[in-house]
Formats: sequence, structure tokens, C-alpha cells
Amino acid sequence: MTSFLVKIVTLPIVLILAMYFLAGVDYGSIWQPIMVSIVLLAVGLVMEYMLLNDQGSLWRSTLLDFITSFLLIWGLSNIFMEAEVTFTGALITSLVIGGCEYFLHKYLIGSRKTAKSPA
Repeated sequence: MTSFLVKIVTLPIVLILAMYFLAGVDYGSIWQPIMVSIVLLAVGLVMEYMLLNDQGSLWRSTLLDFITSFLLIWGLSNIFMEAEVTFTGALITSLVIGGCEYFLHKYLIGSRKTAKSPA
């Protein structure tokens, strides 16, 4: 639940700020980065539940989150009409998201919120 709450706040904020402050990220309207963040949220949560189950997966899961966010931001954003996200814009935005994901994963692993409960 912690991961969901953090991602539902940070992902749209990062994408909207990128839209206003990065020259390589230009969305036609405000709903487009919100739609991209919803897809990133869903894919990110599934990846976290699959990958964050042991102590050694911090860097692997963060790297996979970075790569996935880059591909989704670059690919999905260029599907929208009036939206243009360059390779560099998607890369910078994904680096910021990857940094947020690193600290989130570190917290989740450190607090044992990813440990599977005995059933």
C-alpha cells in the first residue's frame, strides 16, 4: 500500500513538472501525462510485487523500473496527438523516476514491507 500511495502522488507530479520544465517533453494537454502515469503505476506495482522479494534485488528492480519507465514514457507519449517527447526528454524524466524508485525500493526492503507473509 505504501508503494501505491507514493507512486500515485510522485508519478503524475514528475511527468507534469517535466512537461513544464523540460524542452524535450511537450504534452498537448494535462490528461496525457496523467494517463501515462496511470500506466506507469500499474506496471510498476506489478513489477515490484514480482521483483522485490529478496535483499539482493534493489539495483535490479530499480534498473528495470528505469528501463520500463523510459520505454513507456517515450512510447506512450508519442502515441498521443499534439504530444512530443524526445529521446532525451524521456531519458531525463526516467532518471528522475528511477531515483524516486530507488529510495522507495530501499525503504520497502529495509522495512520488510516486501517480505511475503507465511500463509
